[in-house]
Amino acid sequence: MYYVISIGSNIQPEQHVAAAISLLVQDFGSLYLYQRVYTQAQLVESNRVFINSVLVLSSTLTATELKAQLCHIEESLGRDRSDPKRSIKDRSCDLDIICHLELWSESWKTDLTESYVQQVFDPASKQAPIQLGCQLFSERPAAIYFQAQASDKFIVDQKPDALINWLETSFLRN
Repeated sequence: MYYVISIGSNIQPEQHVAAAISLLVQDFGSLYLYQRVYTQAQLVESNRVFINSVLVLSSTLTATELKAQLCHIEESLGRDRSDPKRSIKDRSCDLDIICHLELWSESWKTDLTESYVQQVFDPASKQAPIQLGCQLFSERPAAIYFQAQASDKFIVDQKPDALINWLETSFLRN
């Protein structure tokens, strides 16, 4: 199953988005990350700027199981999920499942309604720098792979065909 997930942060967003991506890649082996952009807070009582993006990962987990894992990552990065006002407060990490697909298709993009998610796909949006390990993400989307060996490392594919490469790798892995 392919899951499309929104990711955002407005508390030390460069560090928290990178940390969330790192945890997700360690848990799932690889993911595809669309461009990262700065956005203004919406429906949140804050003047802090967000970094938002959208990512795709492949998993055999059910949506409920994956959501529990995403909540655990949010909590590990400092989000208080027990706070009844958590949806209108600043957050170190916010991970939400946008949709899930048995077969890959980008048709979900036509159903996007949240402005902060739409901005991820707007070429005019201001790019946000994210560093994972020693590698700085450029403005392009990236396929990110985790290689667990004696010296754990991340491999970032930022070529124009990164999505195709990631899908082929994901398909071969299943």
